Amino acid sequence: MTKTGLKARDFQWWSGKNGSLIRVHSKAARDYSKWLENQPEVEAFETGKALELERLPHVSPSGIRKLYFQTQWSSDFCIRFTDGNIGVRELAPSAALGKQAEVEKLELSRRYWAAMDITDWKVVLAP
Repeated sequence: MTKTGLKARDFQWWSGKNGSLIRVHSKAARDYSKWLENQPEVEAFETGKALELERLPHVSPSGIRKLYFQTQWSSDFCIRFTDGNIGVRELAPSAALGKQAEVEKLELSRRYWAAMDITDWKVVLAP
């Protein structure tokens, strides 16, 4: 999960599943999106799916710094599967999982999507 609007070098490529250019902010995200492209159970996916600020008050703030609820975030991947289910995947560098800030961001994402009735939420470890 990243802050929306951060200036970063974008990687882009054409996605046949989505019928559009895919833009991501890291090589790990590019590699994961290309992996998703080749998975038969994935119908389509969206990168940088923004969390709606007006829905954040419905998320429990316990253990998450208040500033995070005032920040515009986006989830790394929102996936539509061929069976109609929706899943969310957040990329996280393995080294960052020991940092409280990273854990809080991931937990905010998990709680947000759970409040939206999306229970297929996972962390993908990035190198």
